Amino acid sequence: MIKASEKFGSKEQFIKQAKEKTYRYEVAYHGCAQALVKAFLDLLEIDNPEVFKSATGFSAGLALTGNNCGALLGGLMILSIKFGRGEIEEGVEGIVRGIRPMRALVKWFKEKYQSFQCSTLTGGANLADPEEYKNYEQMGGLQKCAGILSETAAKVAELIYE
Repeated sequence: MIKASEKFGSKEQFIKQAKEKTYRYEVAYHGCAQALVKAFLDLLEIDNPEVFKSATGFSAGLALTGNNCGALLGGLMILSIKFGRGEIEEGVEGIVRGIRPMRALVKWFKEKYQSFQCSTLTGGANLADPEEYKNYEQMGGLQKCAGILSETAAKVAELIYE
């Protein structure tokens, strides 16, 4: 993984690109967690299709169920790539060593959005139902979700900037 400070120079530039790329991916292709993960894989020049694919199940709140927000889960995935335990043998110490930025993201998200639940953030829309999804999209819901994603991407970028 490249160092963001070496590629982007300023923290502000890295944050700006993370926000813009995440927003564009969500609006063009959907899949909240994957949009955020793909943006960071691209920006940090990480070629890992398995990580990208693994974010699929986090779309629209854990497999379209409206549970935990995919923006938060995607952000945690990226922070885990950067700070997570590398070997199982590291035990709990390996988990604790890198958990601080992940906890910071969770705390920030809860304070900013008051909920982790996709269904709450989308106003109760059932995004697994094609008609409800269409209505949500027509009411500007996709842009709302893309906004949440881009703000979450900004926080993630802030936390990983070196």
